[in-house]
Amino acid sequence: MAVDQGNSSLPLDWEILLPAGPALANHAGCIINNTFYIHGGITQHRSIFPSNKFFRLNLSTMIWNEVRVPGSPQLSHHACVPLDDRYMVLIGGWDGQKRGSSVFIFDTVDQNWLYPTDSGFAEGAGLSSHASTLLGSGDILVVGREGCLRTVEKHGNAYILTPDLDKMEFTYTKIADDSISRSGHTVNVVGNCVYILGGREDDFIESHKGFSSAEPIGELNSKFMNVLQPQYLPPLLRLPKGRKNHVSIVGKGCILTHGGETFDGRSRTAVGDLILMTVKPEVTFYNVGTSTVTRASHVCVNTGDRVIFHGGIGWKNVVYGDCYELKTQL
Repeated sequence: MAVDQGNSSLPLDWEILLPAGPALANHAGCIINNTFYIHGGITQHRSIFPSNKFFRLNLSTMIWNEVRVPGSPQLSHHACVPLDDRYMVLIGGWDGQKRGSSVFIFDTVDQNWLYPTDSGFAEGAGLSSHASTLLGSGDILVVGREGCLRTVEKHGNAYILTPDLDKMEFTYTKIADDSISRSGHTVNVVGNCVYILGGREDDFIESHKGFSSAEPIGELNSKFMNVLQPQYLPPLLRLPKGRKNHVSIVGKGCILTHGGETFDGRSRTAVGDLILMTVKPEVTFYNVGTSTVTRASHVCVNTGDRVIFHGGIGWKNVVYGDCYELKTQL
């Protein structure tokens, strides 16, 4: 399988970090203590059979290992956040038969799976292709897509998921039931505002005030807006085309999105679009360029100083197992 080296003419683009690894898409992952953990997902495009495989990449040695600990849940299209630099928290997803709202935890210190109780989620409903982010309060924001356990009927909702690790209890509190139905969207907080991007053909962006972010700002992502300085990038006159299964990375006062699948018919496979959204003085979008690294349904993690993605669906709907790292020419 050919390895794409990215487009060196772009001010921001992906460079190959590891050419081989577990081939997965629609999986979930996070970084805890310089280790990149990935869980579940599917091994073939549009598969309805999720995996329970669990892997970790040591970012010092750059070696993948399978974590063979009994009790790993079988999930795809789930969400993930890290807690307390120790716990990998999996939220909802598709288990091969139904959507769920259950929470699963992997303890990276004791190396075991934990099964906390959860309450407050709508009875008879579940989550898949939703998005979550850790807030500055320590709570978790979970944004739709909520739907019946097996049918295609779905609608958008937003929940605060409050963890109590001492009691191993998680509580859902619905904070909005008028969010637009989305699938394969992203959610990030910049300043005091949460931005929900994509996941449908229209209404590309949705925002709500009153939140604080726990996402790190470091040497790399603090430079994202510098792409506007070396050469003038005109703002987009229209909102970006609708897309789903992209990734988004918070920067200082901005959000960078990559890839995904578009709804406009111009592509039948993943795209490589790099789009920057700035939030002040008003929300504005800029086309950074088109990376030759095309991907959708990949997992992207951000430490502030490093941004890395793994796997996903690429050219001709192949499921990949490689890793790329975001590099800047600025």
